[in-house]
Amino acid sequence: MKKQLLIIMAILMMSLAAGCQSQANEPAPESATAQETPATETPATETPATETPAAETPAPAAEPIALRAVAPEGATTIAMLKMIHDQPQIGDNVTVTYESLNTTDLLAADLMGEKTDFAIAPTNLAANFYQKGVPYSLVSINTHGNLYMVTTEAIEGWDAIKGKTVYMIGQGLVPDLIFRYLATSNGIDPDTDINIEYLSGASEIAPTFLSGKASIIIMPEPVLSVVRTKDVAFSVLFDFQKEYEAASGMTGGFPQAGLLVRNALIESHPEIVEAFIAQLGESCAWVNDNPEDAAAYMQELDLGIPGPVVIKAMPGLNIRQDSIADSKAALEKMFSILYEASPEAIGGAMPDEAFYQYGQ
Repeated sequence: MKKQLLIIMAILMMSLAAGCQSQANEPAPESATAQETPATETPATETPATETPAAETPAPAAEPIALRAVAPEGATTIAMLKMIHDQPQIGDNVTVTYESLNTTDLLAADLMGEKTDFAIAPTNLAANFYQKGVPYSLVSINTHGNLYMVTTEAIEGWDAIKGKTVYMIGQGLVPDLIFRYLATSNGIDPDTDINIEYLSGASEIAPTFLSGKASIIIMPEPVLSVVRTKDVAFSVLFDFQKEYEAASGMTGGFPQAGLLVRNALIESHPEIVEAFIAQLGESCAWVNDNPEDAAAYMQELDLGIPGPVVIKAMPGLNIRQDSIADSKAALEKMFSILYEASPEAIGGAMPDEAFYQYGQ
């Protein structure tokens, strides 16, 4: 009996030992297992609780960008009129200050000093600055000629101006050089057959003509339409745009002025530049389609041209926007004419291919 009891006790002790060993070999609770699993083993479909989905992360606010746009008074300001009035959005947190300048000298100074980001400027000035390394690019053409020769005399035809005095502005600039080209093309030597008197600025044109001092004068629109509102009998002797087409074989007038953009802005914010060009194109189309509203805008903004004048002048302003690529042939033709007359008018050399490369 005693021997049997010892055997039973031995079996019980062995069972207890086996139970303890079995407990020691059981897996740890799930929480412990999760802590020991390396991060790389987390399934790709699981999103850590501490992460915020990218779609919910607020975008950082754009840094404010302040830009400036300028244009000489007259047709070039009218081309930009809707933008000046409406202040359209051209980018997040972007503001543009618009200014109409009363002389080309102020415009040239702004460009030379890189004081503006956008400027509508004479195309020969664009070529001149390109040759000098001034960091702007011509990106579009907006004004296609608005020059006219008017007279109070009962004359017609080119031969009729022989021996006469012709008044104009812009000695050595586009008005002067285009006139010389047209005169020469029609058998007139501008240096010997006529006498040319140069005025200092556009503000002198109407008073000089209306006072009777000048009987033959070259004037741009909208000055021509200002003169039409006065009690003076006169006639338009030549529409220079039509005369240019006849002499050159080109169509659509001549590329008188276009949009220059600072190269640094093109490089840093091309999307802003594209938005500005698009808005300017809309403005050019709008002023042609809505001359009465354009007139109201001019008066509201006090830009120096009476509303009725804007309405009368619109057909003769020849405002439309063409890309630099579409304008290349017209520009090359006009530059060749200017270069032949005065190489310095376009900086001493014909612009190379890089001049026309914007948007390519």
